[in-house]
Amino acid sequence: MDYNDYDYDLIGFWVLTSAAALVSITVGSLVHMRGGSRAPGLYLVLGVAASIVYGIFAGIVVGAIFEPPYVPGLSEGRGLDLRGIGLIIGSWVGGALGVLATVLMWTISTFIRWRRKRRTTEPVVGPDRQVLPD
Repeated sequence: MDYNDYDYDLIGFWVLTSAAALVSITVGSLVHMRGGSRAPGLYLVLGVAASIVYGIFAGIVVGAIFEPPYVPGLSEGRGLDLRGIGLIIGSWVGGALGVLATVLMWTISTFIRWRRKRRTTEPVVGPDRQVLPD
């Protein structure tokens, strides 16, 4: 693979940056719509843990699968070889965005569930503070 012909690092950076957050938002939406009462708490714990693991290992795995080309000048110590560093930074940013998306989805889901529960349990009160019939 020749890095000079295509922007593999740039494409990899953006894919790694957005992947964890998109998966977190999708799973969070499914948990909110179909999950039970304990599902949001479990989603929060597993989502944050998975995003941290993603941030640590995703860039390394992608860098191992798509290795940069061998350049003799850089291998002899005459230059700083930073090819592939965008993959590592992209996975770190993606992991942080995954944690942020997980916490945000959990907060929104919890607020919606709390508000829906509050609306169904509180009686309807009229202007003179009397409970109105349904």
